[in-house]
Amino acid sequence: MAKKPAAPAVKLTQAVHPARPDWTYHVLEPDKRTVAALAKAPRFLRGCDRPCTKTMTLLPRTQIQGHTGIGYQMINVDGYRWVNAYVISDALTSTNQRGFTLEISFSLHPFVYGVGVVGEARYFFNFDTFYDPGAGSHRLIRVETSDLTSTGGLPHIGGVDLTHILRVPVMGPYLRASVFNEDTVARHAAVEAYLTT
Repeated sequence: MAKKPAAPAVKLTQAVHPARPDWTYHVLEPDKRTVAALAKAPRFLRGCDRPCTKTMTLLPRTQIQGHTGIGYQMINVDGYRWVNAYVISDALTSTNQRGFTLEISFSLHPFVYGVGVVGEARYFFNFDTFYDPGAGSHRLIRVETSDLTSTGGLPHIGGVDLTHILRVPVMGPYLRASVFNEDTVARHAAVEAYLTT
């Protein structure tokens, strides 16, 4: 029987997330070859006269402890205009349980060993959409979803999994997805993306 190739080694590095400094937060750090592959610019087909699309893993499926967050390395999404990020987690079985919150951040620079990411932005403001001429100053908007619906309830109890989507324009060549387990129980989650030009 042929041996199955070993999965690339991934380690968890403890970090402080600026939006949640009191939470435990880790960054998944794959080996250097995987980091280099994530930083490579995507290739587009020649003469792509219709929108080019791609599905991509922004955060591999991993178990996340309760009240803990995990992020992945910066991934090169240069050339795409929109990212539709799907948070796919274990199903909820009770109305007392909570789901996952997703945060997307962008950067002009890739991850550098020993330095980290310079210029990673989690907040934005768009004058085209949110400008109010009567306001003296404008608040920044965080690129984040909640695990709750707009009415304060949970999106779905039971089923195969719990999934929600965050659709945002690509605001930089590099993107990071971070998920936060709002519940007290460890649960699995992954972030998959559908990118479009």
